[in-house]
Amino acid sequence: MDQYQHLCRIAGKTWGINKNIRRLLYRTVIERPLCHGAAAWGHNMTSRLQKKLDSIQHLFLLYITGAYRTTPTAALQVITDLNPLHLQIQQEATYARVARARSSSNVFTVIFNPTDYESKSSGIHINPPNFLLHNQISFAENHRDSGAKAIYTDGSKMDEGTLSAYCIFENYGIIVSWQGKLDHSNSVFQAEILVIKMAIEAASFLHRPIKLWTGSLSSLMATILNPTMVWCERFQTLMLAQKHIHLRWLKAHVGYFGNECADELAKEVISESDPFFLPKPLSYLKSEIRSAALSIWQDNWDNRETGRSTHNIVPRVSLKLVGWNREELMFITGHGPFSSYLHSFNLRTHDNCSCGEKGDPIHYATKCRFTLSWHFQNSTVSLKLQWLKNILTNNLSRTRLRLLMRFICDESNLVVEHNN
Repeated sequence: MDQYQHLCRIAGKTWGINKNIRRLLYRTVIERPLCHGAAAWGHNMTSRLQKKLDSIQHLFLLYITGAYRTTPTAALQVITDLNPLHLQIQQEATYARVARARSSSNVFTVIFNPTDYESKSSGIHINPPNFLLHNQISFAENHRDSGAKAIYTDGSKMDEGTLSAYCIFENYGIIVSWQGKLDHSNSVFQAEILVIKMAIEAASFLHRPIKLWTGSLSSLMATILNPTMVWCERFQTLMLAQKHIHLRWLKAHVGYFGNECADELAKEVISESDPFFLPKPLSYLKSEIRSAALSIWQDNWDNRETGRSTHNIVPRVSLKLVGWNREELMFITGHGPFSSYLHSFNLRTHDNCSCGEKGDPIHYATKCRFTLSWHFQNSTVSLKLQWLKNILTNNLSRTRLRLLMRFICDESNLVVEHNN
């Protein structure tokens, strides 16, 4: 509650920092501490705990959107594109369990096998004084096409899979080449590391200084700056044993003949049926867990009893911001200064507008004589949903809708008939 009060001091419903900054503050200042230690307590989530987390999140969703307190939490989660808090905690718990504890988890009804993913090194076994790859790896040397022996590598990803290839040149001719295909779940980074490793093993038999040119700057930097994965440790051991091999960075796709040949070789391997097996990257594990969480979130959103008016407009959950402001949110959800809303919460004895008709959002937008300046053309009942979608996808219509809602908020005594 202290954090919520501090946030309220820097922004209110109609003043202060904008919605995107509020959302960012929630993700960094509120959500991160709430997810702390999720691996220890986030697996066996009881329904009572889920409701408690929803009530906590609801408070901050109201702060982000400026919506009425009665607006359903499920609708606010979809509008702000923020995962339900209990699902976010379960995502992090599952990732920690598979990636760090190396144990399977079926939290999201999907079995994640820990052996399918990358393992971290148990420790660097190379003596630090010998750990000097800077003389063999360079990021700045200019490429010179001298025709001498050189190796070019390439890794890429296509719909058919992740591809890699290298070719060894001598006197402008290819003397050795290699092609490999990985699973689609493997990353381009893994393909680049694999092909460099295979090229080094091939160059180890040449017994003379040779330069290996690669377009992957990230793979070269990882070998020096981030020796934490098992494959990276093996790569460094291999490099230290082959002092005559020098790795150089080559800016890719700038017309170098050797680089183009390696790229063509990689594309030719698409038809290979048996790919190399490499553990899937942890980034793929994150995407799998995120997809499983989105599927659960979608099922919950489809089967909720509340927020149906919002569901009609936004039937699919996603992590892409909808972009509605406070006025548009009130109009779509019906939770605003409308006679129909006030009557449903027993704040009025009837739901009539001051003009005598039922005061729901559609009435104020199309019929009420007090809001004539901002009227939209009325639609039939069967086309009401498409009518709402058209308004929300047209900038001029959205501007008119915001002006309409601001008038209703400012002049509620005029458009809402009092009990007497």
